[in-house]
Amino acid sequence: MTSTLTHTLILLAVFISLIYAGSKQSQDVIVHEGQCPTRNPLIHIHCRRRVCRPEDMIPLCKSDGDCSSVQKCCRPMCSCRTRCVDAVKN
Repeated sequence: MTSTLTHTLILLAVFISLIYAGSKQSQDVIVHEGQCPTRNPLIHIHCRRRVCRPEDMIPLCKSDGDCSSVQKCCRPMCSCRTRCVDAVKN
């Protein structure tokens, strides 16, 4: 085998393994029971902040799996970032 063909096959194998690892990881999403607290209360709440800065938008969680079993990853009212909050049970 030539060295170019060997390098191509190695890169192809790495690429295929990365695709497989990414698809397997997306299947392992954890969803906890309950719902996020409502963002539409019956009374109007005026939030102090009008615009979220980019540094305020960095999430503290990405999915329910980042939170304890009684919490959900949500964006609370008047907040710029997602965080773990207590789930609302139905």
